[in-house]
Amino acid sequence: MSRTDRGVLIVRILDELTAHRRALGNVPAEYCVWIDTLIASVSSTIPEIVGMQDVEFNRVLSEFEKLMATLDDVSHTKKQPETIH
Repeated sequence: MSRTDRGVLIVRILDELTAHRRALGNVPAEYCVWIDTLIASVSSTIPEIVGMQDVEFNRVLSEFEKLMATLDDVSHTKKQPETIH
């Protein structure tokens, strides 16, 4: 994967994180510090992430994949209506 492709992929991940953050809009800010910090950290280190060795870059992608799966699970759990028994 070229550096340009890596950069595009990281920006897409940032867009996804930002979308999840927007979905937390009604959550008090003090509970969203972790995602705000993550977005800021990734945004400021894109050149370093893009320049990582393949093994390191793949590890970072794997961790983002796990995070996105968790965020998707949490957001889908919140959207499901409760069942009456």
